Amino acid sequence: MVVMDIWYAPATAKQWFRRLVSLRLILALIIGIVCVCVEFRLNWIEKTVGGYLVQSNSGRPESGAIWDQGRQTHLAQQTLKSYITQRRTSQREARQASSLGQLVLSIDHKDGAMVSAEHFVDLYQKLPPILSNEMISPFTLLTLLSGGHWRRTFFELQDQILMIYLLDNNNQVLHRLSVGKSLLAHIKRGEVAIDSSLDQLADFGRNIYSSEKFFKTLNSFPESVRKGIIAHPEDLLRISGKIIRVGISSSGPANMVDLGFEVETVEGPKVILVQGRQADVDRLLRSMQGASFFDWMNSPGDRP
Repeated sequence: MVVMDIWYAPATAKQWFRRLVSLRLILALIIGIVCVCVEFRLNWIEKTVGGYLVQSNSGRPESGAIWDQGRQTHLAQQTLKSYITQRRTSQREARQASSLGQLVLSIDHKDGAMVSAEHFVDLYQKLPPILSNEMISPFTLLTLLSGGHWRRTFFELQDQILMIYLLDNNNQVLHRLSVGKSLLAHIKRGEVAIDSSLDQLADFGRNIYSSEKFFKTLNSFPESVRKGIIAHPEDLLRISGKIIRVGISSSGPANMVDLGFEVETVEGPKVILVQGRQADVDRLLRSMQGASFFDWMNSPGDRP
């Protein structure tokens, strides 16, 4: 009678030893070690599993936390890309603006716009003197420039008010300006309205003419000259009231001349200021000053 060892519960140390050095166990260990070494060298298990997942990927439903996270990440990347593109476009338009009105129209309502201190001063000088002085005194700008700390200017739209911050190199606010709704509307159109008559504005002096003579003389010039004098005549058509007189200032910033159109309204006289190129305005002025004495006597608005 053969007595067989109980395989699951060896009773003696000899049985334990025989069990440990058995051929089957040694072969299993060798095969396991070989598989582990090959895996470390070739990563065949990961490649096999990865290949299977790639082949079966199209058939799996796009659901679960991983897919949701992937969609959210993609959406966030697209939104961020669009935001960066819009901001770059807005900043580029602001830096390239040749007037304060153009800069205001380019301002992004969420992010505002930033320009250098020198660019702001250049835009400030192109404004009609009455408008620029109402925004900020030139003496204040001179003080800030001479201090050497003003580096950049930030523009921000809050409702219908334009906030302007003059900043130093660390973005600390040196001075803050606030441009109201009415003034902002004139800046966007490139003109400003003043509750006054031309006679009360010293800038125009003796160069005040009837609207009839002004526009009749203006119409005798080529289109290019007329555009140089009044770049946007359609803005004058929108004025509620009748233009009765036109004044021409003696000089202006950056080879520009202020033109004042006196409008008769129910509230009283109002002067609309626009800017024209000095060379073209001088041609118009010489033509009007060359009118006959009879025409001058019959145009009360032309007399000082």
